[in-house]
Amino acid sequence: MDTYLKRALRVVLCGGFLFLATGCDDFLDVTNPNILEAENINPENDARLLGESVWQQFVSDFGDYSIYTAWYTGSAWVGDTFPTRNDYGRRDIPWDNGTGGFWNNVGDNLYFARSTINAIEEGGPSLALVRAYFVSGETIRLMAESYCVGTIADFTVDPPEPGGPMDTNQLLDEAIADLEMAQTVAAQVTGEDAAEAQALSMAAQVHIARAHLQAGRAGEAAAAAAQVPDGFVYEWLHLDDSSNRALGNDVWSFSEARISLVVPPEFRAMADAGDPRIAYVDMGRVAQDGVLTFYRQDRYKGWADNERWASGLEARYIQIEANQNAAEMLDFVNERRAVGNQDPMAATTDMAVLMTELLEQKTRDFWLESTQRLADFRRVPQYMSYIIPPGQDTYYKPELGIVKNASCWPVHRNECENNPNFEGTNWCVG
Repeated sequence: MDTYLKRALRVVLCGGFLFLATGCDDFLDVTNPNILEAENINPENDARLLGESVWQQFVSDFGDYSIYTAWYTGSAWVGDTFPTRNDYGRRDIPWDNGTGGFWNNVGDNLYFARSTINAIEEGGPSLALVRAYFVSGETIRLMAESYCVGTIADFTVDPPEPGGPMDTNQLLDEAIADLEMAQTVAAQVTGEDAAEAQALSMAAQVHIARAHLQAGRAGEAAAAAAQVPDGFVYEWLHLDDSSNRALGNDVWSFSEARISLVVPPEFRAMADAGDPRIAYVDMGRVAQDGVLTFYRQDRYKGWADNERWASGLEARYIQIEANQNAAEMLDFVNERRAVGNQDPMAATTDMAVLMTELLEQKTRDFWLESTQRLADFRRVPQYMSYIIPPGQDTYYKPELGIVKNASCWPVHRNECENNPNFEGTNWCVG
């Protein structure tokens, strides 16, 4: 086994425990997990275990990503005591912000996924290889959508060598390449794993379209999105296990255990007006911070509620935006308004008006899920509603500081201090 795969496995299999949250119908059954040793794993014989481990680490590490992106884009308010979490709400994230740890999560997941690919690809097509390529592509896509700049190590050498700064479109191209590889492998998977491989392939198709749209390639985005069936849904599955809440829904965790995800007034007004896509409960108490009234989200109602990760509905939003056809957009917007019990929008060919309403409906449809809103904010900020404007007195807890005008997250200090390719760059200014 390659030595860097052994190191990756030590990270994931620490203490012999495997996170148990997969995107398939059956959960992983690990025999004698407490004696699992990285040095004893045969990459060919244990490809399934490696693939499931890669997947589990991804779901576990990014389960609360939608929470931080909701705080950042105003879909939720920060009712937390951690000042580092309010940094997200104020869009003023320092390079050494320790909350979330997503930069490290990106590195760990990419390291493990690409190491696994290198170890098992000679064994031929398998669901494990599909999962590894999918996780690698999705991890890079999240980095591209969230961070001002990213980086990918060179995995053709052992140990991998640090990469240099990459801009958003460079990262998106890398994400697309890995997601397309996941599809290529999935098409060759047969037997009992074929259905899950095809489901991952279609989820990859949705996010290939999303990456093209984010990169400004409207034609490619529309063509990719058109291949996704309207009724397609791919979900992250969760468990209600009181002995290990890492298996549960993280939005519910911040609603029930930490009570720090607060529904803002604009979204409460949507629910009060009868939109079933937005739901909340007045808990009659303050949030964890002792300041905000705790209006708890009611979209997810428990630890075992699954989360939509990719869907035909998302693909339709991508296709409609990419096509920029006024009549088509108006029809789609009114279709979604009907779902929200809203009256039809008056006929118009004003694309700015239509785009604003399209992004309004998308915000409602994907509230608290799947991180679309941060990508939208970076791509078309002029059409986004409920974004807190910069200013000293605009944050809902003004005593905590000013709201900045950032629209992306900074490179973490760890990268700046340990990657020589970042030394002296504008991304590492402290």
